[in-house]
Amino acid sequence: MSGWYELRVTGSAGTSAGIPAGINEGIAVGENGRLCSLASGYARRFESARQAVEYLCKIKLSGDYQFEPVLCGARAAA
Repeated sequence: MSGWYELRVTGSAGTSAGIPAGINEGIAVGENGRLCSLASGYARRFESARQAVEYLCKIKLSGDYQFEPVLCGARAAA
């Protein structure tokens, strides 16, 4: 796939709050369903934003987090 989605904690890199703040790091839902650092490279990849949100409804995470599906690995069309 040319691009994929990751579920990132709001305020992390690539999120609506992280972009204007210039954030380069953050936290995402990992392959194992637990939180992981974006730098670890273990963030779970989804084919669509909808698939990411549906997955979020199926897992349980302790803590009070808000997530955003973030498009990754795709370049904007020129």
